[in-house]
Formats: sequence, structure tokens, C-alpha cells
Amino acid sequence: MKTMSRQLLFKVIVVGDGGVGKSTMVKRLTTGLFIPQKITIGTDLASIQIDMGAKGSAKLQIWDFAGEKRFRFFLPNYARGALGCVLCYDITRYQSIESLIEWYKIVKENAANPVFVLVGCKSDLVEKRVLDFNIGKQFQEKYKIDYFFESSSKSGENNQLIFQTLTEGIIEKKLA
Repeated sequence: MKTMSRQLLFKVIVVGDGGVGKSTMVKRLTTGLFIPQKITIGTDLASIQIDMGAKGSAKLQIWDFAGEKRFRFFLPNYARGALGCVLCYDITRYQSIESLIEWYKIVKENAANPVFVLVGCKSDLVEKRVLDFNIGKQFQEKYKIDYFFESSSKSGENNQLIFQTLTEGIIEKKLA
């Protein structure tokens, strides 16, 4: 692969039901801190520089989409132009992974072949877990999701790795 001489800008959307941990995950990524978040109204926008070592760097423009059903009709428009999508569910709420089917289909139909990352959020809540790792793995395989992680915004587990992997996946898929 060639070395990147210019900075690349990638639109990434983060979707999933309300309260699964999307905004807290994005806030952890951009600040390095665990800052519990309130409900997102519409969409929050964040950006972060991802260092790719010898390959250069890429800037992610992260669109953190509200999880409440009343905002879902906006998603097709927000998904347009997205090169990456982080699909989030809460390992303590079974319904949150079932809802991902709808989120996934909307993004798949409206974004031009994005890189998908499935994230089981709140992995620090071991005692409240209702969805084990294998359920996420099965979802990944069934829908041919590119990558799968479990993550904790509280501990920071896999937080940076998720977005690093997503960025590398976008570069491989779009610039190869």
C-alpha cells in the first residue's frame, strides 16, 4: 500500500438503540475520559485524528445518531456518504441487539458499501450481562459485519482499537 501524503477525511456514523453507550463511547474516544452522557437529540458531531503510523493519518468525522425511534426517519439521509458504521448494542439488554437488524438495513441501503464494526458496549457490567460474546459473533457472521468488538467506555477497553480498526478497514476497502 502506498504511503498517504495527504490527510484523509472519513464520515463515520455510530448507530444503535438509545442508552446503549454510543455517545459515551465517542466521548471516551475524543477526550480519553469516561463521561456519562444524556440522551442525544438528533445527531451529535465529533471528529478525531487517527494516526496510522507510516501510512499517515486520517480524520474521522463521527456522526453520533440518536437511538430513539422518533429520530430514525432521519437516518437514511445521515447515512449517505458514510464510509464507516459502528453498530452498537448493550450486552445487558437483549432487545438492543435485535434492534440492530433495522439499524443495519437502513445504513446498508443508504450508504455506499461502508465498513461495519459491531460493538457490544458496557463489557464492564459482567454481572448484568444477558448477551454473551457468541451472540455478537453470530450476529457478525449472519450479517457479514467486517469487525466485532466488546467495549467498555468506563474502562476504555477496546475504545481506541475500534476506531483504529475501522479506519484501517476503510482505507483497505476504499483506497486499495
